[in-house]
Amino acid sequence: MAHTGTSARREFLAGCRDEAPLLLGVAPFGMIYGIAALAAGVPAWLAQLASAIVFAGAAQLVIVQMLAAGAGFVPIALTSGLLNLRHVLYSASMADYVRHLPRRWRLLLAYVLTDEAYAVAVLRYQQRHAGEADQAEQANSGTQAGGMDQVADLRHWYFLGAGFTLWAGWQLSTAAGLLFGATIPPEWELDFAVPLTFIALLTLLLRERAGQAAALVAALGALAFAALPYKLGLVAAIVLGLTAGAWTVRRLEHAR
Repeated sequence: MAHTGTSARREFLAGCRDEAPLLLGVAPFGMIYGIAALAAGVPAWLAQLASAIVFAGAAQLVIVQMLAAGAGFVPIALTSGLLNLRHVLYSASMADYVRHLPRRWRLLLAYVLTDEAYAVAVLRYQQRHAGEADQAEQANSGTQAGGMDQVADLRHWYFLGAGFTLWAGWQLSTAAGLLFGATIPPEWELDFAVPLTFIALLTLLLRERAGQAAALVAALGALAFAALPYKLGLVAAIVLGLTAGAWTVRRLEHAR
C-alpha cells in the first residue's frame, strides 16, 4: 500500500509538472475573461464562481462577450454548447483509458477534462500503452517478478494532477483579472493569449503520429467547411481530426 501511495503521488506531481508550462498561455487568457466579465456588468463573485463551476475558458469568454452585446439566453446557450461540443469528443477519446475506474473517479476526471489537460494526459496514456503490453507479456512468461504491483495503472493520478494544475491556474488568473484588470495598460493586448494557448497544445500533440494526422485532417476540414454558418465548420473539423487521430492509433496498434 505504501508503494502504491508513493507511485500515485509521483504520477500526480508528474501531471502537475507537465501541465505547468501551459499556464503561461492560460494565465493571460483567464485575466482577459475576468476583465471582460466586469466590462459586461457581471458581478465579480459570479464571474469567479463561473470559473470554478463551468471551468471552460473559451465558452466563458464568449458568454460574457455576448452578454455585453445584449444577446439573449437561447443564442448564448447554443453558442456555448457548440463550443463545448469538443469536450464530448475528448471524453470519447479517453473513455477506454478510464473505463476501469470507479464512478467517482470518472466524474472527477470528467470535470477537469479541458483542452490543455486532455493534450497532456492523452500523450501519457498513448506513450505507455505499448509499454504496458510489453510488461504484461513479460509477466505472463514469468520474467517479471511482482508483475501485478509493477504494472498497476495509476495514470489517472497523472490525469488528475494535470487537470488540477490547470483548474488552480484558471481560478488564480480569473481572480487576477477581476482584481487588477483595470490597472493593466491597453497596449499590453493580452488577447494574444488565446491563440497562444492552442498553439502550445498543437506543439504537444504533434509529437505523435496520431496527433500529426489529427492536426492535418482538422486543418483541411476547417478550410473546407469555413463557409458553414455559426462556426459549424470548426465543429466538423474537430470531429474529422479526432476521427483521423483515433484511426491512426488503431492502425499503429495493429502494425505492432
